[in-house]
This record gives sequence, structure tokens and C-alpha cells, in this order.
Amino acid sequence: MSSLTLVQLTERLHKDLGRPERDLLAPGSPWNLSQTLQHCAQTVRYSATGYPELKPALFRATAGALAKRVFLRRGAMKHPLGAEIDGAPPLDPGLPVTEAAAGFADVVALFTGHVGEHAPHPAYGRCTHDEFARLHAMHLTEHLPGLAHA
Repeated sequence: MSSLTLVQLTERLHKDLGRPERDLLAPGSPWNLSQTLQHCAQTVRYSATGYPELKPALFRATAGALAKRVFLRRGAMKHPLGAEIDGAPPLDPGLPVTEAAAGFADVVALFTGHVGEHAPHPAYGRCTHDEFARLHAMHLTEHLPGLAHA
């Protein structure tokens, strides 16, 4: 569990790009570092612009809302690391890590500057900016635990 913010984790990522991927990625990660950063960038971007697909409203109001509350209370999340975002473009395994990291930093800046209501999360439903910031930091930390323990 990490109490680092999304911005702090992004700054740490920039400093840690030279470290071996295995030191950053979660054990058993199905994706390389570039794909992982692309995936994390997608969800941060979509929280400001809208996700391609949503789970049914009943799911978002029940199981999804419960998962969000549990994650926020615990300060950590647990989800399948290979779960792609429904309707999102495929992750490019050949995209250079530096490009993926720059893209991630760009969407964190987009998110940080976002004002107004955020798009509903596919599973959790409506989230405040603070909830999304915390959830995105937890999501990044789950995929890249090496950032939190550097």
C-alpha cells in the first residue's frame, strides 16, 4: 500500500525509467512496462473524457460501488492485472517505454487540470475528482509496485 499521490508516482516513474522492468512491474504481470503504462494512461484519460463502455447500471450501483468503497477504505486495490478496458484500443507491445511514459504523464496533466464532473467509471460509477485521483494512484501502484517501494 502506498500513500503517494498520482502526481508523485508519475514523477517517480520519470526518475525510475532506467530501472529494469522486473523491478517496477507486479510479479506475474501479463504486459510489458510500455503496455502497462498505456493501460494506466487509458483509464486516467477516460475518467476525464468518458470510457468507451460501461458495465450495466445495476452493477455500477451495487458490486462496483461496493468495490470502490472497499478500495478507498483500504487504500489499495486488487484486480486482474491483464484486464483490458472494454472498448479501448489494443495495447501496443512495441511502443517504446519512453513514449508510453510521456503519454502517461500527458494524461495525468490532463486529469490534474480537469474541472467539472468526471465521466462515470465502467464499474464504480460516479467518482469525485479526489476519489478518481486516489483510485488512479492505487491502480498504478498495483500494476507498478516498484514505484511505491523505490
